Amino acid sequence: MFKERLSKISIRIFYIIFALVVSVALWLYVEITENDVQISEINGIEIVFKNEDVLRDRGLLITSKVPEVISLTFEASRSDLTRLATPGALTVEVDLAGISSAGTTTQAYEINFPQVININTIEILGRSASSITLVVDRLMERQIPVRGTYTGGTASVELMAEPAEFEPQSITVWGPEKEVSRIQYVYVPIVRENLSTTYTDDLDFILFDENDEELDDSLRDSVEFSQETIRVTVPIREVKDIALVVELSHGASTSSANTTVDIQPRTIKISGDPEVVKDLNSIMLGTIDMLRFGLTDTDAFAIVIPDHIKNVSGEIEAMVHVEVLGLEIAFRSTSNIQTVNTPIGYRAEILTQSLDIRIRGASEDLIQVTPFNLRVVADLTDMSPGTSRVLARVYIDNIEADIDPVGEYFVTVSLIAE
Repeated sequence: MFKERLSKISIRIFYIIFALVVSVALWLYVEITENDVQISEINGIEIVFKNEDVLRDRGLLITSKVPEVISLTFEASRSDLTRLATPGALTVEVDLAGISSAGTTTQAYEINFPQVININTIEILGRSASSITLVVDRLMERQIPVRGTYTGGTASVELMAEPAEFEPQSITVWGPEKEVSRIQYVYVPIVRENLSTTYTDDLDFILFDENDEELDDSLRDSVEFSQETIRVTVPIREVKDIALVVELSHGASTSSANTTVDIQPRTIKISGDPEVVKDLNSIMLGTIDMLRFGLTDTDAFAIVIPDHIKNVSGEIEAMVHVEVLGLEIAFRSTSNIQTVNTPIGYRAEILTQSLDIRIRGASEDLIQVTPFNLRVVADLTDMSPGTSRVLARVYIDNIEADIDPVGEYFVTVSLIAE
């Protein structure tokens, strides 16, 4: 029993010692191989620029560099070479601060090592190039106009496509002077057809020169644009004939039965968004007070178009002729002139002794009117002290007939402090 337990302990001690020996051996192997100094070439190292903003402030930019990339040969430990070979870990940098004019220049570069590398343990054995040759051009900035035309038509003859709208109407281009100067305008192709509603989209553009020739698309690689697409809107409008109308404010003697209205033009042609104009059938010019005149009146009215509607015909005013049929005008003179609403602390003195009044109505009704049926009333509510012409209203009393006093009447009144 004792011998069996001793045998198990001995086996366990053996495995422990064996594991320690293997661990030490592996550690020694890694140390030897990782720190083994080797020589290796690293290719495709990116060239980066320092102080590009300073160069741009001077109106300059780099248009080419030779070589495009750098190769470097190092002598270093295996572990350091592995770190250096990691893509992007190693770069070479050219400082542009010393460049002040356009032309070709040769510039030295510095090697940017990863921070984990101890550069004192690395030796540079070779370089594919000891310097970088740069071509420096003048930086040009221009505003280039945006052009484009929609020719795809509309879905029906009642619809009209208005000229395409572009946002923005011009774009800024930066780049080498010789390249930017070739661009005369940018053209936006609109490849839609048979539109029934307003079309809006962000579209690409094509570069054109002064001879209206399309420029090679590779030019885009050497210039910068303030934006890469253009917001295009093709407004689709419904074209429609709209009647012009007026409203008549009648008195006792007139109505639609004995009044004619002639408007020139009778209609105008408008255009607008189909959803906006579908319920628009007329445009109100204004209201005509039928008590303002006797039997005929002609006046000009401005044609006011609702918002978001376009006047395709172009007329800006309409002539409106109103005529009263079957009635006559009678003249009566009255001295029955009164005032109302005299301001407190004042008395009114009426200077107008009589007024000639025009009365409209049927001849058999007009015979009934005498000067005693007429009453002229001037309202002094808004009158200031002194003498003024005050608008007056005429009343016809004690006659049951469809007749009206027509026209405007004024009386002269003095307002005197008591």
